Amino acid sequence: MFRFARSAVFVAAAVAPLTVGAQTAPPAPELTVLSVFRETVKPGKGPSHDALEAAWSMAQVEAKYPAAMLAISAMTGASENWYMSGFPNWAAFESVNKAMAENPALAAIQKKYSSQEGEYLNDGRMMVLTARPDLSYGPPADLARMRYMSVQRITTRPGHATEFEENRKMTKAAHEAAKLTDRFSVWQAAQGAPTGTYFIFVARRTIAELDEAATIHGPAYIAALGGAEGQNKMNANAAAAVVGSENNIFAFAPMQSIPPTEWVTADPGYWKRKPAPRPAPKPTP
Repeated sequence: MFRFARSAVFVAAAVAPLTVGAQTAPPAPELTVLSVFRETVKPGKGPSHDALEAAWSMAQVEAKYPAAMLAISAMTGASENWYMSGFPNWAAFESVNKAMAENPALAAIQKKYSSQEGEYLNDGRMMVLTARPDLSYGPPADLARMRYMSVQRITTRPGHATEFEENRKMTKAAHEAAKLTDRFSVWQAAQGAPTGTYFIFVARRTIAELDEAATIHGPAYIAALGGAEGQNKMNANAAAAVVGSENNIFAFAPMQSIPPTEWVTADPGYWKRKPAPRPAPKPTP
């Protein structure tokens, strides 16, 4: 993976753990910038790519890497791995990446492993998203105890983002009025994706939580939206604003992540690093 993305989630004692979903977490500095590096893996190369990434992350840990990163792997949709990094502001984003580039040991690790990625990847894309707390609902996720991430990617029609945002504000207000228990975090693409692209993240302990969606968004929620009239308004807004939308489920990839110390302490059986498997040897010509 391109280390501009991977190099910079959380600086020790400076930035709190990434928060993009549900549940509760200790008070932490608000994160407003999220870097996401998306890698599309070639068919049949998943296990070898995972082994490379696990070895890469382990090398960074051994080199006293001063930050953390959450890796997630797609269970649905395209064969993608995402590497997610959160920052309190753009200045922190720039500062941490600069520090990583100027560290000789980490630069050597970057050179060693990045040169091998071409064998495993079809594509890679660096995106930077900005937080939209005005469209989000609920407290931050306790990611140390989460295992999955639901991700909805929405592309809006040029000049019609307002209608999409109105729908999200209606959704948030209805959740607040009905005091619903689910949570979601909305981010907007600032760099590296088409203008008007939004992402909705929900961190989950289990995939079985999806079974509860219909019950949670029942009569009380529909009433809070304004009943049939409110739903008709939202449908009209969506028809005007939304070009495309895709929902996918990702599984956390702990051996490709660099978790903060708090995560390891909270759940060492899941987050504590184990010896990384070596990438599969190349076949002899």
